[in-house]
Amino acid sequence: MDITLIYPSQRKSNPGFKWWKQPRSHRYPGLGLLTVAALCPSYCRIKLVDDDCEKIDTKENTDLVGISVLTINAFRAYEISQHFREKNTTVVLGGMHVSACPEEAAKHADAIVIGEAEDTWPILLQDFEEGTLKKVYRSSNSSELSNMPRPRRDLLVKKKYVTVNTVQATRGCPFNCEFCSITSLFGPRTRFRPVGEVIEEIKSLEGKIFLLNDDNIAQMSGYYRTLFQRLIPLKKTWAGNASWNIAKDEEMLKLLEKSGCRGLFIGFESLSPQPGVKKISASADNILLYKETVQKLHERRIKVIGAFIFGFDHEDESVFDRTLEFILDSQMDAAQLNVLTPFPGTPLYRRLKKEGRITESSWNNYMTSKLCFQLQHMSEKTFMEKFTRMKRKFHTYPNIGVRILRAAKISTPFELGVLLGINLGNRKSIVKFMRHHPTQS
Repeated sequence: MDITLIYPSQRKSNPGFKWWKQPRSHRYPGLGLLTVAALCPSYCRIKLVDDDCEKIDTKENTDLVGISVLTINAFRAYEISQHFREKNTTVVLGGMHVSACPEEAAKHADAIVIGEAEDTWPILLQDFEEGTLKKVYRSSNSSELSNMPRPRRDLLVKKKYVTVNTVQATRGCPFNCEFCSITSLFGPRTRFRPVGEVIEEIKSLEGKIFLLNDDNIAQMSGYYRTLFQRLIPLKKTWAGNASWNIAKDEEMLKLLEKSGCRGLFIGFESLSPQPGVKKISASADNILLYKETVQKLHERRIKVIGAFIFGFDHEDESVFDRTLEFILDSQMDAAQLNVLTPFPGTPLYRRLKKEGRITESSWNNYMTSKLCFQLQHMSEKTFMEKFTRMKRKFHTYPNIGVRILRAAKISTPFELGVLLGINLGNRKSIVKFMRHHPTQS
């Protein structure tokens, strides 16, 4: 059986986004379709296509097409599906957007998968081969994570990514923030793979670098302490995702450094407490607390990419200058600055919909750089002007230069190259955004 698995492009069917191309320094593969491929029987011939940087051959004969759908690429996914279905090829849609909007997705596919693949995809394949394919396959989202097949990284064009070595040890995050799709669609419970199985997979990876793709390593410290201790003898380097509270645990910081951690994506989100965002500290002085987080991580040679979201109900125009001052003064190494986006399926989307504040109906615009709802304390024009100005100031060449020179003291040449690529890629994106959306800058 021939199976084609496709990651749709975020830009190819989006008129306002066609100018954008993700830099290689930002590109690493998700594990969704790689896991789907690993769940297929050995007799299946599988092709994986990254639509953003590879061409989809819709004329090629294949028995089954599986497409992983996010909100931002939903229209492109439906477009690809139509091409294949017109030639009577069976198409299955899955992914976060399908789980959030199953009725919509079902109109564009022969079958849909709601939730995870482990307890749905094997049954779907069996039904397909027996000619009894159902319209909907719904996961329990509670499968055990032991004895999982290893992701089919061999299907990737490796030169397209900064690394293909993405690994997952756990699934889930305990914070259950209002804007988060992960906990709203898959639940707040964290599930764990056996540490030994994770270590064996990491041992099998080519090269010395990998990304730990867990939602949040700043939780369940007993599990992660064991994992990090067992990483030490491997002498590999890695990066991952965490919340600020990871720096409160001195033992964990020591283990992070010894295990080879050289970079963390930290979800600070906002300098002030916000309703529905449980990962933000309720401290009276978050600025001091978050600066200490960056400082402690730097002392362990760990670079920090800080993530911030703008558009919360308790914010006014001052949030942009305050945040810019903080991210420059804190000496973090890069920053992801996003507009609060009410993705379908989240409590945030349901609340704003109920309040009549959703202003954008096209999924093409749910891209974390555009405003999709009505703010309480700012006009859209004022918000976008100040948001874009803040991003532009943070990504000036002099500011990037300062960050790179500072990071050189705690970085290898490869790490520094990746960090430079991230900063320059962010600058390129904001410059092109301003060029194509002059009214919002």
